[in-house]
Order: sequence, then structure tokens, then C-alpha cells
Amino acid sequence: MSQRTYPVTMPKWGIEMQEGTITQWHATPGQPVAKGDALLDVETEKIVNSVEAPVAGTLRRILADTGATAAVGALIAVFAAPDVAESEVDAFIAGFRPADTTFEPDAATTGSAAPAAVAPVPAAAPAPTEGKGETRVSPIARRLAERLGVDVTRIKGTGSHGRVSKEDVEAYAAAMQGGPAATTSAAAGTAPVREKMTSMRATIARRLLESKLSIPHYRLAVDVELTALLGRRAQLNAGGGNKISVNDLLVRACALALVKHSSVNAQLHGDEVVKFPHADICIAVASDNGLVTPVVRAADTKSTAQIATEVADLAERARNGRLTRDEITGGTFTISNLGMFGVDRFDAIINPPQVAILAVGAGSDRVVARNGQSTVAQVATLTLSCDHRVVDGAAGAQFLATLRGLVERPDTL
Repeated sequence: MSQRTYPVTMPKWGIEMQEGTITQWHATPGQPVAKGDALLDVETEKIVNSVEAPVAGTLRRILADTGATAAVGALIAVFAAPDVAESEVDAFIAGFRPADTTFEPDAATTGSAAPAAVAPVPAAAPAPTEGKGETRVSPIARRLAERLGVDVTRIKGTGSHGRVSKEDVEAYAAAMQGGPAATTSAAAGTAPVREKMTSMRATIARRLLESKLSIPHYRLAVDVELTALLGRRAQLNAGGGNKISVNDLLVRACALALVKHSSVNAQLHGDEVVKFPHADICIAVASDNGLVTPVVRAADTKSTAQIATEVADLAERARNGRLTRDEITGGTFTISNLGMFGVDRFDAIINPPQVAILAVGAGSDRVVARNGQSTVAQVATLTLSCDHRVVDGAAGAQFLATLRGLVERPDTL
């Protein structure tokens, strides 16, 4: 085949990525494309990434249209010089064999790089085979099935040659727990609406299921008075600039509390607890495609005004699906605030490998006792979900005590 013909394959970003959904093509067949031009947008997990063309050429074929989902390494388009015959492009497509992209989490330590979006076509190689009659299962899926107590021989694989993926295991486990299907409303003259999960939504579902099944959650709740915090907010906003929210002040307070309680500001990797000197706080942001958690890095080193500016920018780009992978990975703690929706209190699910998450309820007028007298104050409930493997009850309670003190006496925020 001509070296002037190149495949465009579904790129691989991150250890866990197995497929991506094309959200937009920026070029059409027959269009010349310069090196570095934006070629297409791909949605994977919680972000949309732009794929640039690393070579100059003419886009001859698009094999996966907008909205299509393709496995990592799958051929999605072909570049070729204008004088390459259509028959040669057809032969190129027919003879293309994707590289083996199956790997385990440990592969991150091998030093192997992610494949480029556009690269010379690899030599054809026969697909790996397993014993006759043996269920084809990816290593990740096999370990997940063992952890969930699922018999992989009962699962119908949706991968190449019927290979069972971890998504297949998760779907099977969820179906086994869900029980009988709900009665449809067809008799009432309406039909149910079926929508395929986006890559982002499917990833969220998988991670929440794994977190719920594998992490021993427990919760601690405290009521905190917001009167002083609201006064501090008004004081800071009187100076002009970007408006500071209660949530911005809570991020600052959590950051200061986290650096004092290292067992809460931590991640769990296998049997190792990793504690961090700075608080990288994830902010839960609702988007049309699901929950996104951009990270405010080293929030303990930033002023409340700096945090407010950064959170506003991250939240806006989160809703538009324009965050980078670095901006949504590596957090040490998460804050989920549903107070603006009028929710009084709730429990949040831990975002692994983190070991804790704070759920913030709405502030409301409540009767409180102060100096032996009843009075009305703005009070909110904060609920801390902890991973009992890392955060003991006393450690979680001490963190909440520190946080409560900062919120109710916010002069340092």
C-alpha cells in the first residue's frame, strides 16, 4: 500500500478508555487538511477532546459519522494524496487491521504511549485467539467479574469476536440486581423512550456502580450556622470583581481543613494510601451529559476571590464539554452542593480513588439555641461520606469539626 495513504483511528486517552463517540467532524471528504488543523471532536468519559491532524493531506473517506461510537484503534477515516486512486483507498480500508489496544491498569507503568490519531497503517496481524469454546474475556473484565461474583460464562460479549468487556460485566451485574423490568405504559397509549447512554453517562454509571459495590461507605453529618459566612461573603463582594458564592467560601474552608487532616485529603491505590500536601478539590457540576467534576488545584494556596474566578471558568467549560483531561483528573476530595435546588440534605457517593466527599444541603432558617435563648439562624447540613478503609470515624469527625469552625468563624477565609 502507498505510504501516502494514512488511517485516522479512534485515539486513546487515559488508561480506562475503550471507545469514543464522534460529536463533530470539522472537515468533509475531499477537503485538504493542514497539519495541526482540528479534524474532529470525540467524547469520552466526561470530556470532549479535539483531534488534530498530525499530517497534511486530503480527507478521502469518513467511515464513522457524527454520533457514531467506535472502539479505540478502529478506523474512522482515511487520508490520502489527491492522486491516490479510489480503488487504492478501497483496498487500504479492506486491508486495515487495528492495533491491539487491550491493556490492564498496570499498563500505565510500562511507559507505552497512546497511539496517535493519524499514523501510518500498521502491518496486518491475525486476531488473538483463545481456546475453542472458551469465553473471551478481557483481563479487566475478568477481575471485575470476580469482585462482583459474576459468572462470565453467562455473559454475552459485545466486543470484537464476542469478547466480554468490563462494560458487559457491569451491565450484567446491574441487570441481576435490578429485578423484573417495569411494566410499560403501552396500555395507556404511550410508549417508553429508549436512549443509548452517551460515553460520558456510561462512564459515570460504571464508576458509581464500582464505588457503591466496592467501597465501605459511612456518613457523618453536622449542622452549621451560615450567618457569619454570609456576612463574610457580603464583605468580600462589596469590593467588586467577580461575585463570590457560598460554595466558593466552602471550597476555601474545605481546603484549609483538608491540609490539617491528611487522612481525608487522600487517595487509595490498591493497598497504598497516598496523602497529599495540598488540597486539589473537585467541584461537582451538572451538565446535559451528566455530572462533571473539574478540579481546583492547590485550593489551600488560593484566596477566595481566586477560587471564585477559577470555579466560574471551570463550571462554564464543564457545561460546554470543553474541559481537558488534566482538569478533571487527580482530585483529592470532592464537594457536591445541591443547596441551590432546595435539597436540605443528601448522601453523596465517593469518587474513587478519593476517600471522601462532602454533600452540601440548602441553607434555611432554623431555630437554634444560643446562650440559653432560642433564636433563628441560617443553618445548612453538611454530610461527609467516608471510605472506612482509610478514614476512621474519629478522623472524619475531626475534619468536620475543623470545617465547621472555619465556616462559623470565617475571618480567615
